[in-house]
Amino acid sequence: MRPSKVKYILVTVLIFIGISLCAKKNSQLEDDLNKIWPLIQTVKIEYDLVMVQLEMMEEGTKKEMFLLEYETFVKNKYFDEVIKLNIRQGKLLLLLIHREIGRTPYDLLKEFLNLQRANFWQKFASFLGADLKGKYSAEKYPEIESIVQNLSNKEIHPYIPTN
Repeated sequence: MRPSKVKYILVTVLIFIGISLCAKKNSQLEDDLNKIWPLIQTVKIEYDLVMVQLEMMEEGTKKEMFLLEYETFVKNKYFDEVIKLNIRQGKLLLLLIHREIGRTPYDLLKEFLNLQRANFWQKFASFLGADLKGKYSAEKYPEIESIVQNLSNKEIHPYIPTN
């Protein structure tokens, strides 16, 4: 074989491999987002419920007690579901919390728990390669945004209560 023909074949094979890997990555991303999308919808609902409750309470001990009780409720209700996520899915969950609520998980922990606990969880997350302070941007994550837009237009998910 001539060197130019070998070069052509190698380039063609490399392009094919690149396309295959890209398709696999997109498929994996779509699977991950399909898995965590119901959780994201649940986070939105729970966040809205907590905010309504907090608005009706006066500052002080009553709010602190409510948040402690709610923390226990959330752990008991959702821990088994969240623990099934792999690290990649957990990172996506953290990013999408910012997308859907407009606040980072770190900001939420700082407000609802305290700065010390927020810092602890940020250090723990960084140990796993995650970032609780990460901010979502559709421009920064166009592949994610495209899939999420499609998910947003689908039917109601099982975690969303129907009326």
